Amino acid sequence: MAQISADGKSLQVLTQTADMLTEAPLRYVVVTSRLGALRRKLEFPSGSVFETSDNDAVDAMMKGDSFFLHRLEKSWRLVVMSLLLIALGAAGFAVYGVPLSAHWLALRTPQSLSKLVTDQSLAALDHHVLLPTTLPLARQQEIFARFRTVAGWENHGGSGYQLLLRNAPHIGPNAFALPDGRIVMTDQLVAMAGNDVEIDAVFAHEMSHVNHAHGMQRIYQASLVPAAIAFITGDASQVAQFAAVLPGILLQSAYSRGFEQQADDDAATLLRLHDEDPGHLADLLERMERKSCGKSGCGPSWLGSHPATVERAARLRRAPAP
Repeated sequence: MAQISADGKSLQVLTQTADMLTEAPLRYVVVTSRLGALRRKLEFPSGSVFETSDNDAVDAMMKGDSFFLHRLEKSWRLVVMSLLLIALGAAGFAVYGVPLSAHWLALRTPQSLSKLVTDQSLAALDHHVLLPTTLPLARQQEIFARFRTVAGWENHGGSGYQLLLRNAPHIGPNAFALPDGRIVMTDQLVAMAGNDVEIDAVFAHEMSHVNHAHGMQRIYQASLVPAAIAFITGDASQVAQFAAVLPGILLQSAYSRGFEQQADDDAATLLRLHDEDPGHLADLLERMERKSCGKSGCGPSWLGSHPATVERAARLRRAPAP
């Protein structure tokens, strides 16, 4: 019956009479992991294989690494603790890591990638949901003029944004910002506005979403892995995997409570700086709530769902003068 022997540097397999069967430096011997009472295999560089059930002796020769892992595997307390730590780590990453990573990536996304995402998303929306505007030309010109004025108030300047008017009979009043600065407003939202200051307020709100890259942050949060690969490697083929996420986010106004509050606050500050009352935005939100939602609650619209309209309106009316 053969036995194994080691001196710290080499491993030998010996017969009962101490005759050498095979020998190799210890670091070149491949040893299978310990699993219960199963026999261990020792594979030598020469191709020879030695099997033994003396797991403790093997662990001792391998400096106890496998024995330690074996003890971990056998301890249900350590297994449960490990699972809890993994669960807590995953939850922590989902709650804190994903938003922080999405924010970091969004602010560093090249403009070329933002434009590519916008092009693909807008093409999908124009093909399936949006129609050319039916507003009279004179009304379009008035709205474009107001848009240029509000864009000029922003630090980014008028060149950082572009207004697109669309008819959307199936989704109703809506406005949303695309990652590269294009902002879509529907005819239905224009019709619902009680005055042009309300339209100015919508422009200011959407421009804030552009300024803070909220659209890209939502994309990264929804598809962090392919988005990160695209950012790190520059592989544009990954864009299609997460550009498809954006239309649904935009139509559902699925920004987080923090994003909507930030856009409302920025809009209120900008409006007050130029002697316009942010309460007009609150009026529009409440009117949309009454006319668009009905008893079943709001579906996809510019109202979104977070935070609640009543909270947003109250906060806008309380906004202090800068």
